Amino acid sequence: MTLPVRMTQTTIAKIAVAGSVVILGVKLTAWWLTRSDAVLSDALESIVNVVASVMTLGAVQLSAKPPDEDHPYGHGRVEFVSAAVEGGMLIAAGAFILIHSIGSLIDHSPPIENAPWGIALVVIGGLINLSLAWMMISIGRRTNSAALLADGVHILSDSLTTAAVIAGLVIIHFTGIWWIDPAIAFILGCLLIYMGWHVARSSVNRLIDCQDDGDIEKLQTLLKSHLPSGANSPKICSFHKVRCRHDGSMHWIDMHIQLPGEMSVAQSHDIATVLEVEAIAALGGAGNATAHCEPCEDCSCDLKRSASTS
Repeated sequence: MTLPVRMTQTTIAKIAVAGSVVILGVKLTAWWLTRSDAVLSDALESIVNVVASVMTLGAVQLSAKPPDEDHPYGHGRVEFVSAAVEGGMLIAAGAFILIHSIGSLIDHSPPIENAPWGIALVVIGGLINLSLAWMMISIGRRTNSAALLADGVHILSDSLTTAAVIAGLVIIHFTGIWWIDPAIAFILGCLLIYMGWHVARSSVNRLIDCQDDGDIEKLQTLLKSHLPSGANSPKICSFHKVRCRHDGSMHWIDMHIQLPGEMSVAQSHDIATVLEVEAIAALGGAGNATAHCEPCEDCSCDLKRSASTS
């Protein structure tokens, strides 16, 4: 039996918390054995993962609450707040790693210890990371969950950094070149800052109602199919002021449609209802749509002329 969407989100978020704690323990053990700057960088990102996963769980549970008197549009935007904070944490972790790696390059970091054990532990942590990232991104895309997507991308970035750490440990183990370790840590710090900025910027854009071009294109395509030249019924004369904002997995849509002025209120309402239902379905089936009906003023409109002569 398929779980409800929100139950699925909550389940994945709980799995992410548990998985992040396990991964953190594995990577801290690897750092304790190797004393590697690159492994320390990877472990620090995992600390951010744990905190971020807990925040994601709370955001998903809160966003699932229905609208109330204080929040008539629901609680979906808490997911964007969670994602923005997570982006900020990634930037902070990246900055710390940069400072630490530069210090190690200047002071000549000590040689890596117990490299084979460190490599084995980091590989285990990386495999767990990849599984978590795949689940979270998959569910996040299917349900339009900003919090799950942000945490999934974060965990995926952790997998990429883990791969770099593994490669560095292998090279250092066989060559003994000490500066490779802090150099990899420096590169990882830059990558974390970049990914953190991307996640934070995307979330802030959602919080300030930045328009999603993909959503608007879908809505306009739907409405064009109901024009006199389109393939779908019922027909409308024209449309304008199509707007949409996105709160978590919920879409809030409003649009203005023009209909023949001779049409009754009941007929206009029926057409508006059909378009509202189709608009919500076009964006994933979760949300609220409002179609505002206006009389058509275009004398050349075929639909208006046919209504006038009927």
